[in-house]
Amino acid sequence: MSTATAPAPSTPTAQDTTPFLSPRQRVWRRFKKHRMAMGAGVVLIVMYLVAIFASFLAPYTDSHEYRDLALAPPTPIHVIHEGRFIGPFIYRAERRFDPETLLMSYRVDREHPHPVKLFPRGDVHKILGIMPTSRHLYGAEDAQVFLLGTDQMGRDLFSRILYGSRVSLTVGIVAMVIYIPLGLVIGGTAGFFGGWIDNVLMRIVEALMAFPSFYLLLALFAATQKLEISSVQRYLLITAILSLLAWTGLARVIRGMVLSIKQNEYIEAARASGASSWWIIRKHVLPQTSTWVIVSASLAVPSFILGESALSMLGVGVQEPAASWGNMLQQALDIPSLTLYPWLTAPGFFITLAIVAFNFLGDGLRDAFDTKRRI
Repeated sequence: MSTATAPAPSTPTAQDTTPFLSPRQRVWRRFKKHRMAMGAGVVLIVMYLVAIFASFLAPYTDSHEYRDLALAPPTPIHVIHEGRFIGPFIYRAERRFDPETLLMSYRVDREHPHPVKLFPRGDVHKILGIMPTSRHLYGAEDAQVFLLGTDQMGRDLFSRILYGSRVSLTVGIVAMVIYIPLGLVIGGTAGFFGGWIDNVLMRIVEALMAFPSFYLLLALFAATQKLEISSVQRYLLITAILSLLAWTGLARVIRGMVLSIKQNEYIEAARASGASSWWIIRKHVLPQTSTWVIVSASLAVPSFILGESALSMLGVGVQEPAASWGNMLQQALDIPSLTLYPWLTAPGFFITLAIVAFNFLGDGLRDAFDTKRRI
């Protein structure tokens, strides 16, 4: 008599052992695989934290001038004096006139070291704009520490770069807050309702896209010259106005996406159940465009940073004495300045770093939100 043998237990497949992942977890896992995007995200977080605490991290305020130390070279940090270790210190630099070259030069006094200390007292500032204090992260007694040198007015370039990051890094954020909601609402409305609503809204969009932004900026800058506002407030006002024109491209893309989304069966089911059009747009249509909007925003911020830098460098944006990365480059527009004082180009490095970091972050977000890519 034959005996039936029990079937061998099946080994779990790779698919069985794979844990269930929510859509957000899948996006995060894909994003973590993009090493350059992860690194760019860390860089941007650090840059924005530095901008928030710039007044504490900077040894001087952005307007503190040392007229007798104009165009001073970067101050090197030493740790060994006369063959023995004494900790971080600097040598005082004194300005003098060179009769041979007819230029001002600096002589370093290497006999008297000046220790670099943490949390020394200096210019009074406010942390987060609330807490007044005179403490700074670092400084030296009876000497000045210029990590990146000084400009033509004797202002510490490193301190001004930290303060300027507050303007250059937040201009794109201000624009995002304005033009993304406008593009979503107007583009989504035009695509969902169609008909005469679509025709009217798209004609308005096309009319706004025909405006030459650069010449409009010049006109707005001339008009705001008579207003009693600071240069930073003036530029933020101009940025807000220009962002009202920047939403047109976003609105056209959102309209095309909504035209495709509204043909899906679940949209028809929502209509049949009695849901209102605005509820369907808010709950079903616009959420499906969020992926593209996030990627588009991360790639659009660099254009605003570069735009602010270019306009400020040309004297149209943020003006002295306020600091921004763009207007700091005004002093490095001629060949003699570039050859004699190369440290004046330091703000350009931070502009490049921010733009490259945002571009890498945008690439990583695009790949992370791509549902066709494998985890």
